[in-house]
Amino acid sequence: MTAAGDWTGKVGDVWAKEWRRTERSFSHLAPQLARAILAVAPAEGRFMDLGCGVGSTSAAVAQARPLASVTGVDLSAPMVAIASERHPLSNSRFIAGDALTLVVPPLDLIFSHHGVMFFDDPRAAFSHLRRSAVAGAPLVFSCFRARGENRWVDVLDHAIGAPVWEGTSYSPGPFAFADSAFVADVLAHAGWKVLAVEQADFDYVAGEGASDEDALADALDFFGRIGPAAAAIRAAADDARRDLLDRIRTRLARYAVSGRVTMPASAWIWTARAAGEHA
Repeated sequence: MTAAGDWTGKVGDVWAKEWRRTERSFSHLAPQLARAILAVAPAEGRFMDLGCGVGSTSAAVAQARPLASVTGVDLSAPMVAIASERHPLSNSRFIAGDALTLVVPPLDLIFSHHGVMFFDDPRAAFSHLRRSAVAGAPLVFSCFRARGENRWVDVLDHAIGAPVWEGTSYSPGPFAFADSAFVADVLAHAGWKVLAVEQADFDYVAGEGASDEDALADALDFFGRIGPAAAAIRAAADDARRDLLDRIRTRLARYAVSGRVTMPASAWIWTARAAGEHA
């Protein structure tokens, strides 16, 4: 389980160090999310990117809507520092903090690239976001579909012998919003009217290199730092670690082609609007 508070510590620090590879892993999803955001984004107004990471989605929207003011917010101060350095745009800024406690002017658009699955209480969180938005303001976000729909995590789960998750209660983490019925219920009770739910399939880029062997080595190193196998790899003793890495490498090898390790992945892209009167 990864909760929101983890991003202010080790998790956020690791993602900041690994930002180039994490950005690469989502490089085929990012354009799909950007299109969904820009399809409903007004020409101007106050926009917020929730869980902005190193700022790529914020920057894409800010560049496409030069009359808008885009604020990217993330719990990880190191990632916000990288975002500020990467994207010195006149109509965007980045803030380290909790979007649920910040005092902000009424928002005309809220969007997020995989930043909404870590709330302790998602209904309360989305209710707060509704109160922060003007009536009719769009909300657009992406989140992973089920683990079994994401081959990259399915492969790692099998390699480390992870138990099959059969829980039905909500638990913060990367796959917490996999159940579309659950998410629809959360949004409805929080005052959001769902407009569209898009299944977004994409290639998850796990490794790259001059050869397939180099790409496999890159993918192994990446998954040793980020993802469901990272903790198991760190915790294993020397011999067990070598065996575990061999199992992962064997499973990844079938996806190494032309110096890249790419694996099937799938997300939801949700589009909703703030219902009722602004409070």
